[in-house]
Amino acid sequence: MTGSMPSLKLVYFDARSKGEVIRLCMHVGSIPFEDYRVVRSTEWPSLKPQTPFGQLPLLTIDNSTTIAQSNAILRYVGTLAGLYPSTDLLNAALVDQIVLQITDIRNLHNATKKDPDPVRVVATRETLATTCYPAMFGYLDKTIAQHSAGIWAVGHTLTIADLMIYANVSFIKDGQWAGIPADLVDAYPKVCAIYEAVRSHPKIVEWEAAHPK
Repeated sequence: MTGSMPSLKLVYFDARSKGEVIRLCMHVGSIPFEDYRVVRSTEWPSLKPQTPFGQLPLLTIDNSTTIAQSNAILRYVGTLAGLYPSTDLLNAALVDQIVLQITDIRNLHNATKKDPDPVRVVATRETLATTCYPAMFGYLDKTIAQHSAGIWAVGHTLTIADLMIYANVSFIKDGQWAGIPADLVDAYPKVCAIYEAVRSHPKIVEWEAAHPK
């Protein structure tokens, strides 16, 4: 993207979830941004009605324009960071399909949070881990193999697709998705290779040292 870098303010909770991949993208791209973390108990009730869709994250650009929806924000900052092939329609679509597949995986997990019974939540996730998730990660691994030219998911370079894989696989490996085995993705070599490559990226190491999980 040409021109001067806009002023950016990311508004999200003090959590990783949907916001972390956006933070990682901007840090990897050396894009300055304000990382504003909303206090859920005190700030969110009054802020929620002011948001476009009643949810976070939000990205404010030059103190004027606001973008909602995490994937829209990710594509925007990915373009600024040189991590999204916005001028290559085919590669952009290949990146998008991986981002959206991971989104589908994450949405299945998030849907379980609506159940007020914690025992049933874990049981539902255990079922996902033996039914839906193996198929979904299997398709993902196969698709990466078709379009990767090395380590990365699409072509020869790191993109937001790789960051999306890393951020969400991290939740599984770190045991944050109760009921989902931490070794769930170990059977998928392409996914694991991307996870390890992103995890060892100097900018990711730098970010995570400053922001422990």
